[in-house]
Amino acid sequence: MHKKIKAYHLSHRGRQFVRISSIIIPVLAIVLTPIAAATVSAQSSQGDSASASLAADNPVKTADLRYKIDQVIQQNESVGVITSVKIANLQTGQTLVSHDTATSHFAASINKLPVAMLLEQDLRSGKIHLSDKLTWTAADVRAGDGFYDQPGAPLTATVQQLIQDMLNRSGNTAVVVLVNQPLGGAFAVNARLEQYPQLVQTRLMIVGPDQFYLGNTTATESLWVMKQVQKTKDGYEQLMQNAMATNIFTDYGVRSQLAGNSYITLANKVGILDDPTGSGTNRHDVGIIYNSQTHRSYAYSFLTSNFSNSTDLTTQAENSLKQMGLDILRFAGDKPQPGMTPTQTPQNPTQNIQPEAKKVLY
Repeated sequence: MHKKIKAYHLSHRGRQFVRISSIIIPVLAIVLTPIAAATVSAQSSQGDSASASLAADNPVKTADLRYKIDQVIQQNESVGVITSVKIANLQTGQTLVSHDTATSHFAASINKLPVAMLLEQDLRSGKIHLSDKLTWTAADVRAGDGFYDQPGAPLTATVQQLIQDMLNRSGNTAVVVLVNQPLGGAFAVNARLEQYPQLVQTRLMIVGPDQFYLGNTTATESLWVMKQVQKTKDGYEQLMQNAMATNIFTDYGVRSQLAGNSYITLANKVGILDDPTGSGTNRHDVGIIYNSQTHRSYAYSFLTSNFSNSTDLTTQAENSLKQMGLDILRFAGDKPQPGMTPTQTPQNPTQNIQPEAKKVLY
């Protein structure tokens, strides 16, 4: 039996058991979203003829975006909400907004992204396969919104099903199993992350021989990891991109501000945790926005933390993610389209997700 290393993970309360068919996706029949079909990540790193011809963003619009984001940051920090922001144009490489990008935040579920990045590498090398079946015990199960987090859920799944659950529903059990088994445990994960000079803060936080939290990250590092996950265009990247582009967290952050149209696609990961006396009350959102009409894509990282029990500050942080989300989406060209309802994209209905009440060590 493999050594069980218990992992901390964001846990959402009060959700009912929901079996969703999207958990099981045959390898040869991955349902691609517009962002995958448009190869946003290829444009961000390789530069095709369309992206090469793109001029820099309008300087007036860019200045307006910076002003709007700066206003939100000032409002947050005036009441003690620590805020880190980075926004970049993936075609030109230009950083549009940068504020406290090296400040360390407890990552909550944002640090599922480096787990996904390492899994992609092992899938491409043939070390693991999407069809590999993993088995775990009830002791590995964590509460949350994931399919495998629910009472009575199966204790076996393929690597593909667990990746889907980890990124689409932020599955807690899924990340425990993936870290402990195919990735070899928290120490092995950290050893690999240490090989990247771009990652200084992004680590699993090991607090004992068999215990760890998901650890810390920064705006710069989380954005870099998100771009790596969506960089190489193949079936593995498409699986992960589709899982994020159709994720269930439609009431939080940037996704809640989508205007409702067929040409803007957002692939993102959120982190939500309430632990004011420990790692802070965290409201994070990291993602890539792609406009299939303009062929432009923008990457963003919005990280907010506060250490107050004040529900007003938590509301302030949540609203700030929505406001910055609205600003970057409109900057990217997101506008309502007749016949489509805002925040209800073709992929998802709006759902209410509750954050974890406090930080828990697993």
